[in-house]
Amino acid sequence: ALEAYEKALICDPSASLAIRKIPLLLARLERSNEAISRLEAYLVDHPEDIEPRMVLAKVFIRNKQLQKAAAQYRKIHTIDPRDISSLLLLSELYQADGKPELARYALEDALEVDSQSYSARVLLARLLTAEKEFDKARAHYREALTINWSASLQLELAEVYLQQKKYDQAIRLYRDLLTRDEFNEEARVALVHVYLLQNKEQLALNELNTLKSITSRPGRVDMTIARLYARKKDYDKAVSILTDLLKKSDNGEIRYMLAILHYQTKQYKKTLIDLQGISRDAEEYEDGIFLQVRALRELHQNEQAIALLESVIAEEKIRNPDMFVLLASLYQLNNQDELGKTTFVRGIQEYPEDDQLLYEYGLFLDYSGEQQQALDIMQKVIQLSPEHAAALNYVGYSWADKKIHLDNALSYIRRAVELKPENGYIRDSLGWVYYRQGRLKEAVKALEQAIKLSPDDPSILDHLGDVYLEIGRSDDALEMYKRAFQLFDKKKDRQRLQEKIKIFLKQEED
Repeated sequence: ALEAYEKALICDPSASLAIRKIPLLLARLERSNEAISRLEAYLVDHPEDIEPRMVLAKVFIRNKQLQKAAAQYRKIHTIDPRDISSLLLLSELYQADGKPELARYALEDALEVDSQSYSARVLLARLLTAEKEFDKARAHYREALTINWSASLQLELAEVYLQQKKYDQAIRLYRDLLTRDEFNEEARVALVHVYLLQNKEQLALNELNTLKSITSRPGRVDMTIARLYARKKDYDKAVSILTDLLKKSDNGEIRYMLAILHYQTKQYKKTLIDLQGISRDAEEYEDGIFLQVRALRELHQNEQAIALLESVIAEEKIRNPDMFVLLASLYQLNNQDELGKTTFVRGIQEYPEDDQLLYEYGLFLDYSGEQQQALDIMQKVIQLSPEHAAALNYVGYSWADKKIHLDNALSYIRRAVELKPENGYIRDSLGWVYYRQGRLKEAVKALEQAIKLSPDDPSILDHLGDVYLEIGRSDDALEMYKRAFQLFDKKKDRQRLQEKIKIFLKQEED
């Protein structure tokens, strides 16, 4: 093709088709520089020729020279200020280059030239929506709908109202669409969604029943209706619908949903029957294994749960790291800590780079009283995943509790706070390391923030009590200790707090 166009150009040096096609073919042949040279040379003699300049912009884009492409589009607009196509292309280029503000300027310039440009209105409306300038976006959507109404664009406008939680306005738009076309499934599904957002389950159910009568996929609608009945806690109706569906189509999704409903209604044997019917190649099979384990535990059949997981883990195509974690926890519940430990070792051999599996192993070791080994494992987690907030918190808190490496502990915990600023347990660790460093004002501030985030955590209350006591706020300390005592579950923790309160009260009397 390139050879043919070059011959045509030899015969007629002004052949416009050849002039356009040759650079594009050169670009496709990864000869972009040659294409650019040809076009630039041509434009030196024909600077007002728009079409080759458009081609040059495309070659620059193919060559990832976006700024040069943008310069060509701007030049085209200068040559023909009444033609906005170059501005529309410029806006798309800026969007692709992550420069929404410049894209916006290009579209606004286009609308100054042609206020009735449908494309410019829609592109600007979408851009403003992405920038969360919803009121301005809605205005442009409405202008675009006036220029050229379409159901899809009205759905976009309704979605903007949803993002603003202006549900009534969205409903009006959906109702208008259904008045125009009662078979518009997308509008009816969207209407169901809005009613559910407003917790208007009965209205949503009414729309679903209407949708079922017109859709080509009534089974999918029945699934949604079943979910809605489940949401309303009308489990019998949900189960009835799913049971009927199962007779027509035996698939994993229906069985898994039935199993969930039976589990929620404490019919654990039925749960197992549902799940055992899910085929191994079904998407729900893996989740079904985890739910089977939960059901077996509710039936106090831990040995069967262990056997199930062992059989699944033996199959390479099915197993995953979470299964090893769950199996180890079952062994731990059975007071078989060594088997739990070996399960983690097996899992880590299979998934040595899985940071979450290692983290869970560290927690297991900590619970088993092997704190130093747990600390070593957590440091491996951080090596694998330096942004693992929970592991950073564990190591930092452990060091602070032992009064060692306090500067490093503070560094680790500060990083964890940056990663998860709303986590009360990490804020507690920050307060505790400040306390260990003797920075009591900062400790109080961090622990009070931790209490706001996790108001019912007895360990945080206990820590805050210690710091209050240290700075002389005795009454506040006693209040924290009493609250912690009420919230601790373990007998040894309650005894420790009770003893602390007794000593405190005795000192107050003395």
